[in-house]
Amino acid sequence: MDGCNRATRHSFESSSSSFPVFLGDCPCQFPCPSFKMASSTRKLIGFGEAMIRFAPMPDAPTLADPTASVMLRSVGGDELNVTVAAARLMQDDDLAPQWVSVLPTGPMGDLVHESGDKAGVDLTHIARVSGADIGTFTVMPELKQVHYQRRRGAFAQQAPNLFDWDKIFGGACDKWLHMTGITPMISQEARLAWTQAINAAYYHNVPVSMDFNHRKQLGTLVELWSVMAPHLTRLNLLILSVGSMVELAELEGMHDVIPHAGTPLSNDGWIELLKALNAKWHVPRLAVCFKTRNDQGLQRRWSALLDKDGVHTTYEQPVYHVPKDECGGGSAWACGMLDCLFAKDADMTQALRRADLLAAMCQETAGDHSQVTRAALNDVEQAHVGKPINLEALSSSSASARIEQTFNTLKTAGVLAIIRAKNPDAAIARGIELCELGCRAIEVTLDTVDWRRVLKTIIASVPKTVCVGVGTAMDVDVPILKEIANMGARFALSPIEPTGFIDECHRVGLLAVPAGMTSNELWDMHRRGAKVIKLFHASLVTPRILKSMLGVSPLKAMNIAPSGGCSPDNADEWWDAGAVCVGMGSNLSGKDITQPAGTPEYEAGVAKWKESGRATAKALFEKIAVRFPLA
Repeated sequence: MDGCNRATRHSFESSSSSFPVFLGDCPCQFPCPSFKMASSTRKLIGFGEAMIRFAPMPDAPTLADPTASVMLRSVGGDELNVTVAAARLMQDDDLAPQWVSVLPTGPMGDLVHESGDKAGVDLTHIARVSGADIGTFTVMPELKQVHYQRRRGAFAQQAPNLFDWDKIFGGACDKWLHMTGITPMISQEARLAWTQAINAAYYHNVPVSMDFNHRKQLGTLVELWSVMAPHLTRLNLLILSVGSMVELAELEGMHDVIPHAGTPLSNDGWIELLKALNAKWHVPRLAVCFKTRNDQGLQRRWSALLDKDGVHTTYEQPVYHVPKDECGGGSAWACGMLDCLFAKDADMTQALRRADLLAAMCQETAGDHSQVTRAALNDVEQAHVGKPINLEALSSSSASARIEQTFNTLKTAGVLAIIRAKNPDAAIARGIELCELGCRAIEVTLDTVDWRRVLKTIIASVPKTVCVGVGTAMDVDVPILKEIANMGARFALSPIEPTGFIDECHRVGLLAVPAGMTSNELWDMHRRGAKVIKLFHASLVTPRILKSMLGVSPLKAMNIAPSGGCSPDNADEWWDAGAVCVGMGSNLSGKDITQPAGTPEYEAGVAKWKESGRATAKALFEKIAVRFPLA
C-alpha cells in the first residue's frame, strides 16, 4: 500500500447493532485489495467458527431400535476447512496455514483442535475458554433440513478484543486472510471480531478473500449485506453462489439484468449479471460457482471470475463427479483458487480449473475436510490439460481413492505382518494362516524368493478386507511399481526413500511408505505427500522417543509405522506412543519361512511356530480386534 495506512473511522448501522468500521477514505485513494504477494513464503490465515457435524450414514445397516441411526461425526467450518485443504497441499517452502478461532476447553474442543493439528494447520492463535460449548449441526434428511446448535458455542460468546490482530498479521512473511459471511451473523461478539480482523488486514496490507455464504438460519440477506457492503473495497476476492448473486442483484434493485427463472446456467445472461454487479461494487476479483446435476446424480461443476482482464471461465472445461458428501466443496474451491493466487502472475483460468477440481476431489470422500494431496491433484490436472474431467469415468480404484482406502485400512490393522521368505510355498501358507488368525495387513518383501507368485497367491487367497502390499522396495524397483499395483498390491514399503518412489506410488495408486530415522527425514517425506512413513530401524530408537517426537505439535500430522525389532511383546508400547501401525517380521510371522525347506534351521522354526508362535500371533490379533474395532 506504498506505506499508507491512513483510514477514516466511521460507524455503520446494521439492523441489530452498531460497530466501528473503516471505510477507507484514505487521501491516497489506493485500491486496498490490489496487493501483490512479494516474497516466496506465504501464510494463509482463516478466521471463523468450527462445528461438529452429525450426518446419517447412507449405507449404514438397519438397527433394531427404530429411533437409532448410525451417524458420521466430522469436524467442519469453512475457514478451518480451507486451511486444512491448504495444509494437504503444502510444498517444501510453504508456511503452514493458520486457523484463528475460539474453542471450549474439554474433550469436544480437543476433538476440533486435534483435527486441525493432525492436518498440519498452525493453531498458535486458538483461544481456549471454559464454560462454553462447541457448536453442532445435525443433518435431518427426513425433514430436509439441518439443525444447528451454536448460540452457546465458545465462538459465539467470545470476549471482546480476544485476538491481537497486529501480532497475527505482523512478521516478515506475506499473509492472506480468508473469511466468510457466516462469521458476522453468528453473534454480535463474532461480528465485532470479524470487523476487527478485516480492518486489521487493511491496516497491515493483507489481502482478504471472502466467501459470501449467506445462511438463512443466521439472519436475513439484508442484515448480512449491511455488514459486508462497507468492506467491499477491502476485498481481493469475493466468492458467490448463483443464488446469492440473484438475491444480491434483487437487493441492489437490478431486476432488469437478472435472468428469468429457468434460464439455463449456460446462458450468457449469468455472466452479464456478474459484470453488472461488479460495475457497481468494483471488487478486484468477483467469482461465482456453477453446478448442475442430472437424474443420476452426476454433477457438472464450472466457475467464472471477473477481474481487470475480463471474464475467465471453465465452462468448456468442466469437472463431472458424483459427490460422496455434499459438504466441504465450497471450502476446497476457495483453497484451490487461493493456491493459484499466491503464485506470481497467476493464470485465472487455471486457478478456476484447480478450484473446480479440488472441490470435486474433496467431495470424493466423506467429511468436510479435503484429503486431497498435492501429488493426487497434480496427477489429475496433468492428465487432463485443457479437457473436461469426469471423475466418475475414472476407475473406482483410481489412484487417490485406492491410496485413501488403503490408508484407512492400515489405521485399523494395528500391525503389518512381514513375509520375508526363502521358502515361497511356506510363505504363502503362512500368509494365509496369519489372515485366518485375524491379521488385517500383510507385506511381501521383494527379496522373497519367487515374490510375484507369493504376492499373487496371497492376494487371491485371503479375504478382500485384508490389505496386501510389498516391502523392501529399492531404486531398481521403482519402474515396476505399476506392475505391482496391477497385481493387486495396495502399498509399497521401503527401508529407504528410493528416487521417485513417492511420486510413482501416487501415480499408480499405491500407498507409499518410505523410511527415515530422524524427525527431519520423516517430516521431509510427509511434506512431499507420504501419508505413512516407516520408522526404520525401530530397534535403534524406543517408543518413548517416538512419543516425544509426535508430541511436538506440527509433527503430530505424521503417520509413523515403526519396523525392525518390533514384536508382539512391545506392540502396545508402540501404539501408545502414537504409531499408526507396527511392522513385524519373523517375531510375528515365524523364522521357519526365512530358511530353505529341509534345513535344520527350517525344522527348528517349524517346531517353534507350533510350540508358541501360532498362539502368540493369535493372541496379538485378538488384542488388535479389541483395540482397533472395525466399523
